[in-house]
Order: sequence, then structure tokens, then C-alpha cells
Amino acid sequence: MKINTLSIDYFILWLLSFVVLVDMINGFFVMEIDKFPISQGFKLILLILFGFRLLGTKDLLFAILLLVILQIGPVMGLIKTGDLNGFISDIVFSTKWFMVPFSYFYFKRLLKGVNFALVREKIAKVVTRSYFFVGLNLLLGFAGLGMAFYNHGYQNALGTRGFIYAGNELTILVLALAYLMAIFTFQKKAYKIYILLFLSFLLFSFLITSKTVLGGVLIVFLIPILSNFKLQIKRKWLDGIAIILFVGLPTLIFLFWYGIMKSGVVDKIRYSMIRNENDILTVILSNRNNFVQKGWKVFAEDFNWAGKFFGYGQQLHLKLSGHTAEVDFFSMLFASGIIGILCLLLLLLYWGLNARQLSMIGHYPFARSTFLFLWFIIIAANLSGHVLGSGIAGIFLGLSLAMMFIKEEANGDG
Repeated sequence: MKINTLSIDYFILWLLSFVVLVDMINGFFVMEIDKFPISQGFKLILLILFGFRLLGTKDLLFAILLLVILQIGPVMGLIKTGDLNGFISDIVFSTKWFMVPFSYFYFKRLLKGVNFALVREKIAKVVTRSYFFVGLNLLLGFAGLGMAFYNHGYQNALGTRGFIYAGNELTILVLALAYLMAIFTFQKKAYKIYILLFLSFLLFSFLITSKTVLGGVLIVFLIPILSNFKLQIKRKWLDGIAIILFVGLPTLIFLFWYGIMKSGVVDKIRYSMIRNENDILTVILSNRNNFVQKGWKVFAEDFNWAGKFFGYGQQLHLKLSGHTAEVDFFSMLFASGIIGILCLLLLLLYWGLNARQLSMIGHYPFARSTFLFLWFIIIAANLSGHVLGSGIAGIFLGLSLAMMFIKEEANGDG
């Protein structure tokens, strides 16, 4: 019996359009009732379906090899400690690092496939529906439901994560969606929608109040502009540039200043400066420099050669150091050892070389944007953490990276 792969893709994309809602429901259970693996189960189903669609490809073999390598650390941690609960936590943690590359391989096959024209609108619906659910989630948070982003339950609580429990993943989810919607609307020359989307994501960032999302929204909306920038300036553009410089830029500065002042970000920075004795680096990195320093000491002094090379999973390192690194490169190193960080660096190099090559070939309108976005997420991953190892956001990061394979011909009017 011949399997209709297009129907399977339709089903996968239909499920993906509700992944944010499922995470909200999961967060509601965690916050209000009890932990129940709704979101994990949903994502496991998606991973199985991704794997089914990748059957017979080299990408699936590479992905399975990557998954096996990432499980070595948890197994070694179990052998060393005998902690079964820690082993299960390590399996969940290591599988999250698998989400971005596996999603990327699935979307790569989808975007390069002969059925792309048939699924293009379905992919767009996944993005727009997810945008709607994120907006709904933050609106509920603004109304006082869910959790604060910082210091939940205390007088100095700040921002909101709504019902999406993993706050850092929420920021990366917002930035991935912002990037996807920005490059689509800019490439279609729908500049009014582009500006409205920018303002809406700016509002999202003020509601969340994370430094990563506040600065990140500005950067990702600049990416399509920078990737399409040419030195030749036509005379008809001069009026537009003048309007942006004399009207748009001051308006943007005012909106950003007003949002920061009203959102409480300034008060948070002042409190952090006092708490960290005016150490600017520690404030900017939210104490991650100290987490990395302590984590490195444990890795260097307490791990033998096998632990350094393969890792012992996150839980043992967390027990010894007292805190996760929250910087992606070091989080991978401390949990999966040298072999883990090498795999991560090779993946990033693979994505970068692909994007660079496609941008030089031409006819791939999103390749250059993807290259710039990759650099952005690398920097974000090592300033805020929980980026390359994110669960729900990993799906949209995978889609964002796979966008490089869309050809102009497949875009209709380009």
C-alpha cells in the first residue's frame, strides 16, 4: 500500500499549528494543578512523525547518530551515580538539543520537495496561528494570569510569561516567530504589515521584559533589511530614507524608551546593579559569568578524562556546581563533554556553510537572511542560554534555518 506523504505532512503541520497552545495547557497544569507531561508527549509524537518523513534519507542517519551521541552522557551519569530520576531528567535535557536539528531536517525536506507549493500555505498557518497563541498567552499574563517572568510571587515581580512555563524558551519562540514573519512580509514588500508586526512584537517584548527579547526584536526585524541592502541608492528612495531618519527613528526611540520605563525594566536593572555591587558584566549576563566560572571549576577538577570527553549528563554537574551554566556552549560541554560541543559546533558550521553557499548561488531569497539569523542565535545562545537546546522554540528555529532552501521560483512572484 502506497503511503500518501502529502497527507502526513498536512497532519504534521496541523499538529504544529497547535504546539504553542499545547505548551500553554501544559504550563497551566504545572502552575495550577500538577506536573503532567502533556507538552513532552506532544513533542515526542512530532519527533516520531518527523522521523517517519525522513525515512530513507542520509539526514535521518545523521540525526540518529547525533541522538545516540547525546545519550552517552546520561548513561555514564547513571553508571556513576545510580540515580534513575537524574538519568530520566538527563534524557529529557539531551533530547531538547535534538529538537532544532531534527526539525531543520524535516523542514529542509519539505521546503526542497516537489510538494512545497502545496504545503506553503500550511506552513504560513503554523506561523500565524503560533503568533496568535503567543499573543493570547501574553494577554492572559498581562491580565494577571499565569506567572511573572521574573521573581514570581514576590513584590518585585516583573514581566509575564503567561502560561508558557519555560520563560527563556518563550523569548526564543517570540524571536523565531518574529524572524519568520519579518522575512516573509519584507520579501513580499508588504511594508505596512512589516511595520505593524514589528510594533506588535515590540509590545510582546515589553510584556515579557527579558533583555534578550527586548534587543532581539530590534535585531531580527533589521535582518531582512540588512540582507537586502545594496550600495546603490535610487533617487526615489531618498524621500523614504529621509522620512525614516526624521520621523520613524525618533518615534521608535520614544516608543522603546516609553516601553522600557513603563515595563519596569529600569527598576530591575537598578536592583541588579545594587545586588551585584555595580558589576556591569554580571548584570548584563544575569550572573551567567559566575555560573560558568563555577561550572568550569567542577568540569576541570572533578571530572576524569572520560567525563570530560563524554560528559555525565546535566544532573551530576548541577549537583556538584550548584547551578546550570545557562550559556549554551558551556551547558553542552558540561553535560555531554567535548564530543557534545564538537557535534554542536559542526552543526553550526554545517548550517553556516549551507546558507553562505546558497546566498552566493542566488535564487535563494532567504539564504543571506538565514546566515545573519544564525549568527544572531549563536550570540544569543551564549548570552542568554536555552536557545539551541530549547524544546518548543527549537521547532521554529529549525524552520527558520531551513528557510534558506526556498527558491525564488517556489515563491511565486519571489
